[in-house]
Amino acid sequence: MKDNEFSNSRRDFLKRTGLASLALLSCSALSAAIPSGNGRLGGLLGALGPDEAQAAPEIIDIKDKLRTTFGSRKVEMSHVDMKTPIIAENGAVVPIKISSDLPMNSGDYVKRIYIFADKNHNPFIASMDLTPANGKAALALRIKMRQTSQVRAILETSNGKLYGSTKTVKVTIGGCGG
Repeated sequence: MKDNEFSNSRRDFLKRTGLASLALLSCSALSAAIPSGNGRLGGLLGALGPDEAQAAPEIIDIKDKLRTTFGSRKVEMSHVDMKTPIIAENGAVVPIKISSDLPMNSGDYVKRIYIFADKNHNPFIASMDLTPANGKAALALRIKMRQTSQVRAILETSNGKLYGSTKTVKVTIGGCGG
């Protein structure tokens, strides 16, 4: 196969994929605009279910999420250094760096790092499992934030103890739907 033939078929694939995406977006826009009822198109679109396109995501309270994740264990606000921007210009990519001075020995180590953003619809962002082979409890990632809120980093040790840190991040451009 020649290089030119390959790039033409790739271009064709991208064109077709783009057109299919546009068609799907148009259909979802129509389903939101046309009520399901006696109209032929409205009836077909309404068969998908009541208000699926406009259904609001379930909002989970941060206190409930922390209770289901950690039970009644208390979080000691120490041993965790979290670096976040004070103002995030884009809520879709908020850089977070977490590190800890806790030991990483075979009998006593940080086994998991949790990250939460309080005002996201689901506040749980991510968790990372660690072992003593990591050498240091540290994590850097970019998270998505819906709006200005507290960001929490909570470390769980192999002994079951919890350590944490919180920072407020102001989001100026909406991240996940906000």
